[in-house]
Amino acid sequence: MHPILADRQRLQLHLTAWSLVGALLGLLVHLLLNVSWVDSMLFALPLGLLAAPLSLSAWYLCKALPLSRTPAIRVSVTAVGAAVVTAAIWAAIGYQWWHLAAGSGQELPESSVRVLTALLVGVGALAYLLSVTVHYVLQAFEESAAASRRVFEADLAQRDAELRALRAQVDPHFLFNSLNSVSGLIVADPENARRMCLLLAGFLRDSLSLGRAARIPLGREVALAEQYLTVEQVRFGARLTVQTSVAPDSAQLLVPPLILQPLVENAVRHGIATCLDGGIIEIAARRAGERAVIDVRNPRDPEGSRRGTGFGLDIVRRRLAAAFGDAAALTIEPAPESYRVSVTLPIEEPAG
Repeated sequence: MHPILADRQRLQLHLTAWSLVGALLGLLVHLLLNVSWVDSMLFALPLGLLAAPLSLSAWYLCKALPLSRTPAIRVSVTAVGAAVVTAAIWAAIGYQWWHLAAGSGQELPESSVRVLTALLVGVGALAYLLSVTVHYVLQAFEESAAASRRVFEADLAQRDAELRALRAQVDPHFLFNSLNSVSGLIVADPENARRMCLLLAGFLRDSLSLGRAARIPLGREVALAEQYLTVEQVRFGARLTVQTSVAPDSAQLLVPPLILQPLVENAVRHGIATCLDGGIIEIAARRAGERAVIDVRNPRDPEGSRRGTGFGLDIVRRRLAAAFGDAAALTIEPAPESYRVSVTLPIEEPAG
């Protein structure tokens, strides 16, 4: 459908513009042909409104000859030709309308006929060319908006694909560490190995269910991390203590699922496992202005520390970057006997 006919506001502007053309034509008729104001406006205003549907063809011309793919000379020649033809049709109708309206059936002098004909063709052609220009401007805006929309959609698709790929990497990494933990108990403590398998199954069920969502409440994410640490407590016993703290005004804030998982795995593997007496893993979540801050702190033995691959921290950084760009950050604060990781991300409130 024609964009002007499909939009009420555009249609109103279109009719207003051609009414102004009609008023201008009436002024010229009054000045050049010495016709009264009433007769000149009775002649020109309806003729201006008649030009409104005639000028709609400019859109089809612009659509058939887009500036981005058509040589300028071809556009110019076609637009001028269309303007002359349309103006000639308008002038012929206008000449007949003169006899019916302003001329009261009287013949015009030959000189006045030439003036009226030149006036109608000139005004009609210029107005049509202006209409072509306006349609090309609208077309340029629409193409620009469409291009921006395509870039935005492509960026969203790319980010979504990257997030899916990164989340897919979390599961095997976690599962490998968990199976390692189970294997360490099978011979030494079969009963606890069985209990650990049951807890692990429950955790996997919940993590897979929540992992399908784009965002989950921060309180649920911390609870999921606690659930994993409960599994690890079977292996470490009294050596592993967990403390969590979620500020009441932060529990419902939305975060990517399993964003803490690699961090608590690192806290166990590179923290608790290296300390003879174990220690406390602390998880604290709070609101800081327009940001949500999650801290994971664990003890470590500098002499017993084991070298890691950096996979856990890297995957959290990449997931944050893919989801929030520069608005999120991962900060590491190592100390001789402790290790702290902070995740800072923009606040997302639940809908409704």
